[in-house]
Amino acid sequence: MLDGTVPTFRKKSMNSTPRNTQRSPSARLRPRVPALRLVPSTCSQDPTSERWSGAVEAGLGCLDAAAAVGRDPFKSAVRLWMEKTERHDLLQPVDPSLALSADTAAYWRRLLEPIVAAHYALRTGRQVKRTRDVLRHPQHPWMLAHPGREVVGAPDVQLLECRCVGMDAVALWGAGLPDCVRIQMLHRLAVTGAQAIDVVALICGQDLRIHRVERDEVEISRLIDAEREFWHCVQTDCAPLAGDRSEL
Repeated sequence: MLDGTVPTFRKKSMNSTPRNTQRSPSARLRPRVPALRLVPSTCSQDPTSERWSGAVEAGLGCLDAAAAVGRDPFKSAVRLWMEKTERHDLLQPVDPSLALSADTAAYWRRLLEPIVAAHYALRTGRQVKRTRDVLRHPQHPWMLAHPGREVVGAPDVQLLECRCVGMDAVALWGAGLPDCVRIQMLHRLAVTGAQAIDVVALICGQDLRIHRVERDEVEISRLIDAEREFWHCVQTDCAPLAGDRSEL
């Protein structure tokens, strides 16, 4: 990040529905990497994103991960740095009334995500539990994650991420799980210590797809290094170099 290069992350091919594969007992019983629950949740109602009040500037959440490493198509690393360093005068102001407006994607996401989770449970036969916990990585305290939903009693997957994809982002999902979402999920796996997360996406309100992201220690290590460089820019108040988007 500091030298202008953009880290590369290996993209794995995904089927829309995870296949049932036989795993050895040792693979199913791999210990989870411990995560520490050090940050109290400040969500008074129904948390729908990781930009929770009070914890935003304290570290990088799952939704920050792709932008921090220059891989978010909707937000640059420089803009994220401005948010983390509270340079609000340089950012376009946001109308607070839009948070409850039915004209925004965030409104429909809050409305539809519980329905998407219910249909995931119906399709897979798995139980899903909502959690309000905010976790902090035990070795890298600037890495935060809100698990959102847990899959109960499933040996092959522990977490669930629900996405409602509108017309503005549908092209990103044409070839499967977008790279930026995969990076966000790797961040969540790194913090929680979970082995796998299912991403269930409702595309334009009618196409439900399920993608599996499994823990990959090599990719997670590479991601942590890249995020550490970005967080160093925040701590030193030095803007990160913009990555070359043509390389992505």
